[in-house]
Amino acid sequence: MARKSNELDKKMIAAGVELILEGGIAKLSTRDIAERAGANLGMFNYHFGTKEKFVLKLLNEFYKEFLENLDPLNNEEPHLEAVLFQIAVFSRDSRKLLTSILSDVLSNDEVVVRFLKKNFSEHFAVLEQTLKAHLKIKKLSTPNINHAIRFLIGAVGVPNILFEVYERGGRKKHSPDSDNELKSRVKAAIIGLESGLCDKTK
Repeated sequence: MARKSNELDKKMIAAGVELILEGGIAKLSTRDIAERAGANLGMFNYHFGTKEKFVLKLLNEFYKEFLENLDPLNNEEPHLEAVLFQIAVFSRDSRKLLTSILSDVLSNDEVVVRFLKKNFSEHFAVLEQTLKAHLKIKKLSTPNINHAIRFLIGAVGVPNILFEVYERGGRKKHSPDSDNELKSRVKAAIIGLESGLCDKTK
């Protein structure tokens, strides 16, 4: 019985992702989630209680793979290139859902904004720590570490979101970047950082 219950839990999460891609979190309804998953509303309430708890569970499930990929890097004193590559892969592979979530952020959805503040601040801290270590090794400094972080995120993550927006606008479909293309972008971003935003330390 527990196994069947767990399968229904996963079905409702998958149904929630489908519905978010169709209309965003703001338009998500508990009844639609249950119906899409082939469940009744009572089972939704049993598993999640409220729409807010469901959304948080869904976002945590969605974000878990990224966290799992970053954790081993953390334990092994990650190189800047490795961290940026994980960010690039995550934004490429999750671009459809990230674009829908971005729409909810711009609409100031309280649950999504709260989730992102909690989780993204943690992983911006990972990037900051790794960037500082990289600059120390390279004997470089930057006058504004936050500006450098925004530059790197913009260079390696944002193009994948723009790619999705481009396709949603009815443009011709193209294959997403390969791992090798992402690695090239990461290297270019680091070169841009070092040559344009940094100074040599004495």
